[in-house]
Amino acid sequence: MDSFKLTDYSALTVGLVPFTLILFLIDISTDFKLSHILALYPSAPLKFDLNALSFYPFLHKNIIHWILNITSLGYLLNNFEKTHGTIYTGVTLNLLTVISGLQYCLLGSILFQNTHVIGLSGLVFSFMAFYAVKESESRPILFQFKVNSREIIIPTKYSPFIWLFAIALIIPGSSFFGHLTGITTGYLLVYKKINFLYPSSKIILFIEKKVAPLITFLKKIVNFVTEEDGANLRTVNYVPFLSTDLEINTDSTFRGPGHVVGTE
Repeated sequence: MDSFKLTDYSALTVGLVPFTLILFLIDISTDFKLSHILALYPSAPLKFDLNALSFYPFLHKNIIHWILNITSLGYLLNNFEKTHGTIYTGVTLNLLTVISGLQYCLLGSILFQNTHVIGLSGLVFSFMAFYAVKESESRPILFQFKVNSREIIIPTKYSPFIWLFAIALIIPGSSFFGHLTGITTGYLLVYKKINFLYPSSKIILFIEKKVAPLITFLKKIVNFVTEEDGANLRTVNYVPFLSTDLEINTDSTFRGPGHVVGTE
């Protein structure tokens, strides 16, 4: 068995673990209730509550909620960061958070005005949607089976919806609409509909130059993927999680990230 090495894991992915844990501990152990301040609610955009719109994924209801979300996101986020760049991934997290949050608030203003949402599970579903589409390029059909005489086909690109309804059944208190908007935002990402919102590569390189000593230090501990490397990797053909040999691997299953919950 290979020994665990922190340098095998990307900087942002690693940093997200203590960051979200510290926020959770502050929330439950002090009178300063972050969940009362940063949880997302439908009227947040109208009140220009940008803190809630930007930070709601990083708070969690309880330790089980935190463990499920951080372990679910870890593999997907680490893979994305390794192939896109650390700062680029940070920008991506922010865009996914805000865009998904705006959609949630729009739905909430009509359907559930008094609901608050927290947790990373919306981001989990965003990356599930991203990779489902990527995987579909080499394996368009995830499952194919018969019920009585009727053949059932589940396209790979729509597999996140299976998880959406499964989680809703297994964990009734989870945020169905938060997960749904996570999926739609993931599709916007993979189909490059939000690319115009990203800063140019020159700006990211400028930021890296300004914090070069910090990056040098981090590289001794974790895998910091620079924009130069990330920009090159983003242009390389996608390497699928699943085998591209469809005949040999007809029984393969999608590597789902586990259970997620996301409502308060």
